[in-house]
Amino acid sequence: METIDDTIYFESDDEFTDFCVAPYAVIKQSGKGGYYVAGEYSDEYLKCVEMGKNFVIKDEDSVVFERQCVTRRVLVQDSNRTTLVQLSVENLEEYWEDIAQ
Repeated sequence: METIDDTIYFESDDEFTDFCVAPYAVIKQSGKGGYYVAGEYSDEYLKCVEMGKNFVIKDEDSVVFERQCVTRRVLVQDSNRTTLVQLSVENLEEYWEDIAQ
């Protein structure tokens, strides 16, 4: 991860995903009383979005940029289970190798 001005650069989709996703998912209760598991953003990602930082993944074929979301399997808080979470991301800018140097 490298920061230049208001843009943070990541080497890969995995590095950006690690930055965005909290290491655990939480169990929440819906308005109708049912329970579900929800992924959470990392505090660092939320802080950077609030500050207006932009993100660039240094991969012209980035799946995260194409889909505008990250996906990761994480532990469910207070259990031994894991779950797959998918979170939309914002402030992503496209990477162009030929103009980045």
